[in-house]
Amino acid sequence: GVSQAGNITIQGEGTKETNLQQGLCKAWVSFTQSDNTIVGSFNVSSQSDDAAGRTTTNFNNDFSNAGYSFVGQVFDGGGANDARTLNHDADADTYSASALKYYSWNGSALDDAFRFFGQFMGDLA
Repeated sequence: GVSQAGNITIQGEGTKETNLQQGLCKAWVSFTQSDNTIVGSFNVSSQSDDAAGRTTTNFNNDFSNAGYSFVGQVFDGGGANDARTLNHDADADTYSASALKYYSWNGSALDDAFRFFGQFMGDLA
C-alpha cells in the first residue's frame, strides 16, 4: 500500500486502488434492549432505550456529517416470529448519535426487541 498522512491507499480487486479509511466500519454495537446493556461495541459511548421500538446510539467520536450509512438487525429471541423490520431514522440522526426504530415481525407497530446489532460507516469528524 501507499501511505500518506491520514491516507492509506491499497490495491483492491484487480488493478484498482481503494482508500483503506473509506472502507472501515467506524462504529458498531451489540445491545440488549431488555436490560439496557451494551454487550460489545466500538466507538459507542452509550445506547439508550428511548421508547417501545426506539433506541439511540451515541458515538464516542462524531461523524463529519449526519449522512453516514447504517446496517443492522434486531431479534426478539421468540422463535418463529423472531424477525423485525429495522428502520434508520435518518431525519433524527446527528453527527454524534443515530436514532433507530424497529417494528413487530409483521411491520404493524413499533416493538421492542431483545437484541440489537448495528454497524455505522462514514467519515469521522
